Amino acid sequence: MVHRPTPEQRRPGRPNLISREIIADTAIGLIAEAGVDALTFQSLAARLGVKHPALYRHVDGRSDLLRAVADRFMETTEWPEPKGSWQDYLRDVAAAIDAECGRYPGMMDLIYNQVWPMPERLILAAIEMAENLVALGFPRQLALVAADMVADFAADSRIRRDRIARHAGQDGFTPVTDPDGAHDPGLRAAFYDRFSAGPNVWSADKLEIILAGIEAELTASSG
Repeated sequence: MVHRPTPEQRRPGRPNLISREIIADTAIGLIAEAGVDALTFQSLAARLGVKHPALYRHVDGRSDLLRAVADRFMETTEWPEPKGSWQDYLRDVAAAIDAECGRYPGMMDLIYNQVWPMPERLILAAIEMAENLVALGFPRQLALVAADMVADFAADSRIRRDRIARHAGQDGFTPVTDPDGAHDPGLRAAFYDRFSAGPNVWSADKLEIILAGIEAELTASSG
């Protein structure tokens, strides 16, 4: 089970001693409470008990703040170690990305889509994943591709799930009519059943197909 320490939450009235690390931890706390959209310099300064210009001594604008958050998040998150087969390891990695980032709404979108160049800690985590796969018998190139593929899938899946959760109860699922009857009604019913099964089922089934493809490549590379 993965775990990350609870970020320190500094309230007005506490000593105004801040650092880039404290700012990042407090920002992560705000994201946990209300999502990335709630993270502003004003809300962060209020939480830290400082004037908002004081933050600029440690972070150079919002893009730098998001980089500090991404780096700190990756630095303080513990990812699973290999246990059992390589398939079990990659399932654990995907589950960890989903669960860990699920506690911080919008965090995966922030890391993947709002910070560029990519956070160094993210790259190091990908290399460590590949190293674990090499230890499990993968050639280096396939290990890199497999690590990247599974991490990207888990991240994209989390981003999509966050988006669905954000809009749930507002517009609902897109209604579709087929007045000409041009499409297979059985497939239409299956599609709606699939959607109602929930994202856990979609993600698990898609991941198994990805793992089957990786296994085929691994078998071919060792043949």
